[in-house]
Amino acid sequence: MMRRLVVAVALVMAVVTATTLIPRRAAAVDNLVYIIPAAVGGAVAVILIIAIIMANRSESDEDLGLLPGKPPSERRAAGVHFGPECPFVDGTKPLICW
Repeated sequence: MMRRLVVAVALVMAVVTATTLIPRRAAAVDNLVYIIPAAVGGAVAVILIIAIIMANRSESDEDLGLLPGKPPSERRAAGVHFGPECPFVDGTKPLICW
């Protein structure tokens, strides 16, 4: 009795699997109706986010990352220095100096 039930369930599963895995015929589908509004909506969202960020920022120098530099007398005398702390050499500023 149990063996017949297992065979019947396996047969039903095989039929269902075979009917769902048969590929459909290829058909041309026009998805531009969805693609164009999604692209326009995404562009508008990006513009709105940038506008909100720009409108909410303050006008202080700290927000822009503009801080006064150290005067030459406060710089370290020894060690490795990078870019802005290096003196000009032959009219150019090196990236690293010591």
